[in-house]
Amino acid sequence: MKDTLNFVGDGDDVDVIHDVERTFGIKLTAAEAEQTRTVGQLHDLIELKRPNAGSGTQTCLSQLAFYRLRRALKTMGLEGEITPQTPMSALERIEPRSMASKWRRLAQSSGLDLPSLESPFRIKKEPAIFRWRAPLILGVLGCLWVAFGTSLDYRLVLFLGSALFVGFDYAWWLVARSAPQRIHTIGELAREASGFSFATLTAENKECAPSDRWFALGAILRGITGHELAITRQTTFFADHARSTA
Repeated sequence: MKDTLNFVGDGDDVDVIHDVERTFGIKLTAAEAEQTRTVGQLHDLIELKRPNAGSGTQTCLSQLAFYRLRRALKTMGLEGEITPQTPMSALERIEPRSMASKWRRLAQSSGLDLPSLESPFRIKKEPAIFRWRAPLILGVLGCLWVAFGTSLDYRLVLFLGSALFVGFDYAWWLVARSAPQRIHTIGELAREASGFSFATLTAENKECAPSDRWFALGAILRGITGHELAITRQTTFFADHARSTA
């Protein structure tokens, strides 16, 4: 089965259309939106409808983002030459050790919006403790509740224990986040950062390359769906579209 964003028709598809229209300054008809089944088709529509289509003057936003990231990384203490091929593992040499703190500082120093960090659970929208860890431990606490009775003292201990567990597990989820696994080099980070910072960068440079609009579209889709895997032209919006085009 082809990759899909797994839209379920609860308004997420409408959010994408609204964000695309606002970001790229275009208008999509209801028929066009309904007939658009893949990310590649939506990108083609953006290229067809965008203002100043055919303009020969273009600025590479990805390159601008790389220059900002390189300057920020130097400020943060990363030594040696920094090129687009520099691996993301180079960030491990920068203090603090927490990737969340490092990521926040890099965004502030570069003035760019960066893609979201990934949790060790590879979640989609919510902390995975609400998927299985919390229900499991709360189920165990419920069994203990039944086994030891329902006196006030026991209920208080069980309540405090469950609250401490959920709080500690959520804190660990925040600390243990890492850079997206799909991003391997600083150059790839710059391309995604240019997409997430599209509005900021185009305010300074009105016209950009089709690849920059592609990464901006990817940023919109990731922001709405939390999709962590690679997005390609064949990525579908709905799972049934993926089956019908397989």
